[in-house]
Amino acid sequence: MAGSFFDPSWTLTTYPMFKTLFLAHNQDVNEKRREFTLDDLHALYHKFRRCGTYPYEFTGNTITLSSLTDGLVVVVYANEDAGSYFAVGLGYHLGQGWVHVVCDEHQEVHSWQSFGKSAYYRVWGARAEHARNMSKLRGTHLTRDTHFVKHAHLSRSIWAARVVWGRWELNNFRVMVDVEHCPGCCDGPCRMATRLNDWGSLDMPGLMNTTRRTYSLKLDGWLAEVDRCSGQRNSLGDYGDYVDGILIRTGNIFDDMRSLGIDPELPAYCPLVSRVSSDTRSEYYKTDQAGVTIAYHITGDARPALRQGRGISLPANERFVLLLKAFSTRLAGKHLVTTIVQCSDFYNVDREGNRMDSGDDIAPDSGMHDAERILTPFCAIASPQVWRREPPCVRRIEQFERIR
Repeated sequence: MAGSFFDPSWTLTTYPMFKTLFLAHNQDVNEKRREFTLDDLHALYHKFRRCGTYPYEFTGNTITLSSLTDGLVVVVYANEDAGSYFAVGLGYHLGQGWVHVVCDEHQEVHSWQSFGKSAYYRVWGARAEHARNMSKLRGTHLTRDTHFVKHAHLSRSIWAARVVWGRWELNNFRVMVDVEHCPGCCDGPCRMATRLNDWGSLDMPGLMNTTRRTYSLKLDGWLAEVDRCSGQRNSLGDYGDYVDGILIRTGNIFDDMRSLGIDPELPAYCPLVSRVSSDTRSEYYKTDQAGVTIAYHITGDARPALRQGRGISLPANERFVLLLKAFSTRLAGKHLVTTIVQCSDFYNVDREGNRMDSGDDIAPDSGMHDAERILTPFCAIASPQVWRREPPCVRRIEQFERIR
């Protein structure tokens, strides 16, 4: 055939050949598997129990997912006496982690297995949407301590499921599952918000948001951020309203335990005593005196020194966690003294570590003589996550008022 489509006089000058082509690939081997720690002790308080998981079972409190595949596991919780169920889905989609809560709504539940299977396929079908919702939050102002909260009202009940998790890209893989009282004024059925909770430092009884952290030192080698107790006699377990940097005390956890007939001297409720040492950043200021610790201030200007310092903190075991949960209704919105730092002497030092003026503007504990006085110059005040409440939905309150 002649013509422009085929010319017999045309000679092949280029021949096919194989070449090695390197394509850009951003895979990180550390991103393959992630282990999540499930903290669901608070859900037990309202007689909800972890029934099981779907599509596979796991033991303990650790769940492993792959961030390179569409990994997904659904954890089912139930209060069989009340006939109330909900499920928490943890998953990855295209490298983006996500969390979602599934309620039974108005469907009839025959068993937790059937509910778990139904919840799995519901979140599996919407996994792309859940991942997109999480990715949108990356554009907002997030800090290291930012946590995400999903509040889901459980239909036909006075409860709501609350799931709290941190920033997975910062290796914070703790997920807290809680059940709280909810009269129905929330803007559910499922809403997400952000909250601040400290993590990666001193172990505390549940998620906490510590207030005003201007000083730091180490307790048993762990970094602890604390603040001055100037003019206040803060005791471990004090709670109250936190206004303008001051805790207005309204009670004490250990006093309340005694009034309820709970022995605070039991091992599970005994405070933890820890050794105090200097923050690494304050080691530049040397002191030749034994038993003296220098606290670090965020400005670097103040150099307070403590002699014979010790830290005393609330325990972080299961029984104390459930105790704080038991007080959550009565103490909603309150703040709590979680750690105090005591010493026998408190003063300021110069850059060479020499004593300057006295930093002792804190009265010693009552009943102490000068030779045995105990000062409490520092404390940590926090807002327990289980004591915080989601703000009511104004629109729903107005609807309830019209119904009345």
